[in-house]
Amino acid sequence: KKKKEKAKPKEVFKFVNKTPKGEKKDIQSTEMEAAYHPSAVEAAWQDWWEKKGYYSCEPEDALGKKADEDKFVMVIPPPNVTGSLHLGHALTAAVEDTMTRYHRM
Repeated sequence: KKKKEKAKPKEVFKFVNKTPKGEKKDIQSTEMEAAYHPSAVEAAWQDWWEKKGYYSCEPEDALGKKADEDKFVMVIPPPNVTGSLHLGHALTAAVEDTMTRYHRM
């Protein structure tokens, strides 16, 4: 009988965020990892978006703006009660979101 080989322990990814709180993350300062690690990819973006006011919603700011030129609204339906989406809906929402973000840049 062959002896079972012990599986090598998986390497644990450890990310250290060097971006000062509220500053824009410099994505060119580090090498891109081979795998997706949410902690590394998403680090610092939340603080920077909040500092820039991207989440603010002030009704006073919307008053007096031209409806077709200055206001922006995009309705994306929420997921169903179970939290899962049909692939078609997920793809549609992802494409709409991507195109909107691209054109708003």
